[in-house]
Amino acid sequence: MDSPPSLAQKLLEWLIKDELAEEVLGDLDEKYYYLIKNKSTTRAKLNYWYQVFNYLRPFALKNYKSKSTTMYKHNFKIAYRHLLKNRGYTFINIFSLTVGIAACMAIYLFIVDETSFDSQHAKRDHIYRLDEVQTFPGTKQQKVALSMSGMGPAMLSEFPEIASYTRYQSEGKRLLSKNEKNQTIDQVISVDSTFLKIFDFSLISGDRETALNEPNSVLLTEETALKFFNEANDALGNTINMGDNLLKITGILENVPENSHLQFDVLLTLTSITREFSGYNNNFGYNSVNTYLLLESNVDVTGLEGKFGDFMIRHTEDETITDSYTLFLQSLENIHLQSSDIEHDYNNYRKFNGQYIDTFAMVGVFILIIASINFMNLSTARASQRWKEVGVRKAVGAQKIQLFNQFILESILLAVLAMVLAFAINMLAIPWLNDAINRKLTMWFFIDQPQSLLIAFAITLGLGILTGLYPSLYLTAFKAINVLKGNKQNGNKSVFRSGLVVLQFGLALAMIVSTLIVLNQLNYMKNKDVGFDKDQIVLIDMNREVNEKFELIKNELLDLSAISGVTASGQRLGNNFHQGGFKVKMDSGIFDFIPSNLRIEYDYFDVYGIKLKEGRKFSKEFATDEGLAYIINETMVKELGLKSPIGVAAAHSWYPDDSLGTIIGVVEDFNFNSLHHKVNTLSMSIHSNWGFDEMSVKIKGSDPQAALAQIEDVWNRHIKDWPFDYMFLDEHFATLYQSDNQMSAVVSIMTVLAILIACMGLFGLSSIMVMQKIKEVGIRKVLGANAFQITFLLSRNFLLLVVLAFIIASPITYYLLDDWLQNFAFHVDINFVIFIVGALISLAIALVTIGYHTIKASYRNPVEALRYE
Repeated sequence: MDSPPSLAQKLLEWLIKDELAEEVLGDLDEKYYYLIKNKSTTRAKLNYWYQVFNYLRPFALKNYKSKSTTMYKHNFKIAYRHLLKNRGYTFINIFSLTVGIAACMAIYLFIVDETSFDSQHAKRDHIYRLDEVQTFPGTKQQKVALSMSGMGPAMLSEFPEIASYTRYQSEGKRLLSKNEKNQTIDQVISVDSTFLKIFDFSLISGDRETALNEPNSVLLTEETALKFFNEANDALGNTINMGDNLLKITGILENVPENSHLQFDVLLTLTSITREFSGYNNNFGYNSVNTYLLLESNVDVTGLEGKFGDFMIRHTEDETITDSYTLFLQSLENIHLQSSDIEHDYNNYRKFNGQYIDTFAMVGVFILIIASINFMNLSTARASQRWKEVGVRKAVGAQKIQLFNQFILESILLAVLAMVLAFAINMLAIPWLNDAINRKLTMWFFIDQPQSLLIAFAITLGLGILTGLYPSLYLTAFKAINVLKGNKQNGNKSVFRSGLVVLQFGLALAMIVSTLIVLNQLNYMKNKDVGFDKDQIVLIDMNREVNEKFELIKNELLDLSAISGVTASGQRLGNNFHQGGFKVKMDSGIFDFIPSNLRIEYDYFDVYGIKLKEGRKFSKEFATDEGLAYIINETMVKELGLKSPIGVAAAHSWYPDDSLGTIIGVVEDFNFNSLHHKVNTLSMSIHSNWGFDEMSVKIKGSDPQAALAQIEDVWNRHIKDWPFDYMFLDEHFATLYQSDNQMSAVVSIMTVLAILIACMGLFGLSSIMVMQKIKEVGIRKVLGANAFQITFLLSRNFLLLVVLAFIIASPITYYLLDDWLQNFAFHVDINFVIFIVGALISLAIALVTIGYHTIKASYRNPVEALRYE
């Protein structure tokens, strides 16, 4: 073979040393192909490159084919070989992107699940719930989701903007029976005949136009029907008993979907009520229903709301009514996610704080940014190991666009592989996540909704391009002449790379601090003294039969060693108690206002450990304690301005003035609602003849299941039809903070992932940095530097970046967290110590992460270091 041109000799050395044969041959082939097609190429130039190409060809892979047919295959093969050759950095990049994409997929599923509520209704854009803002004397202003039963019919007749309405009235838990089968049904609802014309709940059998027209008609869900009949369709046209009422089954509904804020098992027709109670459709005195309005198209909702003030005045003949009631419309799409500030919102299944949706989306973006930063940082940091490859390939004619495409292709391959792995990981992780946040998410959603899968794939491709953009531009900027002269070309990119590290750890630090404060707030709510005992208390539903035998059951339960107390009440702690008119005889006359009211049994304060501040408790020794004695809370005393409340005449507003009762005691404030809300004014009274809704049994000992078995045994001996159905009070309170607990779980999980990804990136960067400084480390050791000095030298820059991230991220994080805490009437204060703790955690993580490489380098034999390169 003839002696090669000098360029070919130089290239051959690189080929043999660094195994770049295929890459260089491909670039040579492209160069020669370009010269042939270029008519301006001189014969001498073409002949020179022909000699270079032919000389190097035998040293390349044997079966290499022309670029014109295998360009993409060639690029894929190079990308694959490069990624395989650098397994450690490839793993870090793929792991980071995989975790980031998997986290985003999980968050996306969560957001889709929450935002899909009530989307099944075709008229959803025109359906609004009628809500109220109540501003009563002596009580705090509050929003409520209830309305008066006369509002719907009156609005339909007076406002042409309203096409139809339906009312939704909860009847609570009812006992249904068919032949010998008795079942307690949890959610029995009365609705207008228009309900199925406004809402598109699927009907398996029956006529949705007429199914709710006639009195004593009932619709069962499929699940409910199967409790009484062998086949759901067998129920249609049949009858079923509810107490003394015989109901005709006029339709079978599909089970209510999980993503509906309205949940029910049985639908009764309101016609039964309106025909029996003539004043029902004219009631403007008290709230008892949820009213849903179907508006005509293109209605000015704000303009319609502006007419509601005069509407209330017309129907109540009270010019001051608007001072107490302000009506507003809430769109169907907002009911699930934007009702956190609405109290008395009893028919809103799985109500969720919509602000958390933005939080979760932001967390997902943060995770993806941190993972992307890893890729960019490691790619640019490793450029010092690829400068030779880039220089050689440029020298043989590779164009910038060709190199750019090659590096972008590597980035896209990593992103696509990460997406595939993320999908596989989520198939395993989502069930575990469902247990943690009480959801039914599934990755099969992407299969059922291929457009979502395409969007995910498109985002992944975009991510691959964006994360590879800067490293590709950086690598292709190398100058071939400098490379061939043996000059490394690292470029002045340290500032940009440092900025990315600051951003990465700033986000990680923000998430660490956020997690600490969120957990602190939730722990505060869990352990705050709410003014009563909520542990070891069993709540049992009561009906008329249970009320009649309450004293008998109570006495038998108190004889059990496992029971320390039994009482009953009209409402459950943790639910915002109903408000009602109350009047107090002041020096200036009778003062009327509307506090919260609670009907209780004599031992209520003892069972719940509610502390009496002054006066006395209720007692059967005083005959007037039944119905004419009241115990109020501290907030009510302050609101009334009473210096000596004991003995003050007071009564419910429906009592005539000459039968005023007496305030006999004051209890310390207790949080009868969730900690999202302030303590309201409260009056408590004894009305045993009215009956109770719930029995409270306080158990003792360490074996609650044994105690429950004893309670059930007593129950079954005395109660025939009403089943023993219970829950623990602390479980009920857990549901009140479900959204907050879910936020805590998601943020905590994502924070761990963010820290893990950031650490992986820092691990890779420190490895590259140590490799670049091996020679410097060797010289310093020869000159007497010890291991600590070497470790500090190598770690200093990273630690400074973490400190800078802390300085930048802290004020932003503080502002966002302070805004979140305002959602709670009772919350922790943000202590700056938490930020210091977060910073120390970040520093410790950074030190541990880079410590492996730096300590290893500090103990390395300096002779080996000086032989490096």
